Amino acid sequence: MNNLSCRSLLLFLLGFSLSPLQTATAQEPVEITMVRATPTLTGTDVRIRGTRTITTFQRLERTKEGFILRMPQALLGIAALDSTVTKSPLSCKVERIRDILVLRFMCSPSDSVIVARDGQRDLVCSIRTTNTTSEKSEKKTDDKWLLDVIVIDAGHGGQDVGAEGVNGTYEKDVTLSIAKRLRDFIREDFPSTKVVMTRDADVFIELYKRTQIANEAGGKLFVSIHCNSMPLKPHPAHGCETYILRPGRNDDAARVAALENASVKFEKSTSRYQGMTADQIIIATMAQRSFVRLSETFASTIQREVTAETPLTNRGVSQAGFYVLVGASMPNVLVETGFLSNVADAEYLASTKGQKSLARSLANAIKLYASAYQRSMSH
Repeated sequence: MNNLSCRSLLLFLLGFSLSPLQTATAQEPVEITMVRATPTLTGTDVRIRGTRTITTFQRLERTKEGFILRMPQALLGIAALDSTVTKSPLSCKVERIRDILVLRFMCSPSDSVIVARDGQRDLVCSIRTTNTTSEKSEKKTDDKWLLDVIVIDAGHGGQDVGAEGVNGTYEKDVTLSIAKRLRDFIREDFPSTKVVMTRDADVFIELYKRTQIANEAGGKLFVSIHCNSMPLKPHPAHGCETYILRPGRNDDAARVAALENASVKFEKSTSRYQGMTADQIIIATMAQRSFVRLSETFASTIQREVTAETPLTNRGVSQAGFYVLVGASMPNVLVETGFLSNVADAEYLASTKGQKSLARSLANAIKLYASAYQRSMSH
């Protein structure tokens, strides 16, 4: 085995990710220009930004005081540490051991922490606060809490197969399987919560009826499950992204919305959608303005949980004009679980393991959202 292979194996065992450039020549150290903490409903997000891509970082090490993040070939820039990470309740200590930048964060040992990339230059350490007292209280008042009806929408169905994967898998089958598994997880986690399915069989339900079902059931949270796809197959695009209802900001968001909205062609009448212009989407968004913040929070939580539970890439939270979300009188999101046009994603989405892990990640996101929502309502 040559020296390069030995080095690659050693870095793999230590938990480093090795970029192609590093296998050839050592890069100049990346300068960390910002370390900032932002409170969330579930705890705290610590954002770490470099002048370029942070190509390597070691797996987080848990300690009695908190956790440690090590970044080889990195330097801390002047004034990079924001005041949000230098004072209580979260504090950060910095040291440099040879060419490794070491960030030691102090937080509760019971807190859970995951680290993930966000964009080209950022790492985000998501710290989820665990409050044992509040958890016991939630169990006692589970039958009284406000998030008592959750609506799960399995995209497409019946004659509307949705996207067809490179492996022949239909979107309608993947979404229904994940939806049923999610229903079962929610029933286990929250026995007193009512779970409503817009469809629990291979049938087609018109888009407007899906939110109608949710509203009539008194839903407090609406989750629409879908699979993404590109026109050309196979295609390298991959990963999971979650959408909220707002006019799309880019061409890709518009493409995804158009793909999902195309289901209206299977409806008996499409007249109700003819006036659904960008202006109408803005009006629909305004009608949901009291739910926007909660929808965004829930969408972000989904992305973090999917990243933690599955190998799917985190494509972040986006916005677009999805007809299926119009009219929902509750916080609502549409989850594009992965790309059926991508070989690896399609294989994962078609597998029992992948469907179960995605359902589990969505259930975890609902638990975190519910806990944070209940705490916010009690303040």
